[in-house]
Amino acid sequence: MSEPIILKAKNFDDMEDIAEKFLDNRYKIMSSDSKHVILKKRNFGTIYIHILLLFLILFVVSYNSLVLYILCIVYIGYFVFNLFKNSKIVLITTESIDKEGNPVEFNNIDDLDYS
Repeated sequence: MSEPIILKAKNFDDMEDIAEKFLDNRYKIMSSDSKHVILKKRNFGTIYIHILLLFLILFVVSYNSLVLYILCIVYIGYFVFNLFKNSKIVLITTESIDKEGNPVEFNNIDDLDYS
């Protein structure tokens, strides 16, 4: 997975306000309590590559050929890679130290792209 974006909120209301901006951009709440919210936006890959690979698999490559099986494996690999590696995770928290007592490094909220 890619590195999660960690944001600092002053209180619960501030945490909800920050999360609302992400929810408007198709993020889903994975976990929530009074001290943190975890949001995730799944990435399935580019629609054009999906269309191209599906077109090749369905209409161009002949059935029972090695190329068909290779294209199917490439398509599944592309989908799984994007789903697990390119999905974005956001943690919004009111805490400033982790479980071991170390300070948490936060991302700058002004530099964020909410998409």
